[in-house]
Amino acid sequence: MHVMRRDTRLTTGKEYGEVYSRGRSVANRELALYFLKKDSNITRAGTSISRRIGSAVVRNRIKRLIKESFKKNEARIKVGYDLVFIARHAARGKSFHGVEKAFIDVLNKAELLKEERR
Repeated sequence: MHVMRRDTRLTTGKEYGEVYSRGRSVANRELALYFLKKDSNITRAGTSISRRIGSAVVRNRIKRLIKESFKKNEARIKVGYDLVFIARHAARGKSFHGVEKAFIDVLNKAELLKEERR
């Protein structure tokens, strides 16, 4: 089992609150993203899922898929941001590829993906 490194996670309620209150947001059907530019050379991410989405099993699965999407695409994300991904009802039952597609889409909307060199 792979866990996100502590330095790439938002860990306290205060950190989440700062992103919510001072950050900007974008969304698609499956995910909402709050993001805040920081004076740092590291990008940190956190997840938030309401109990209304489903049972603990369902919520934990969605969290795992979001975390895996972050780890897989971390190198493509601009550095120096705090990100909070909020799962929406439409994320229930999605495959990894479905969640990853929504993850990339929401980052694109926020213009947080690095330009790809060809």
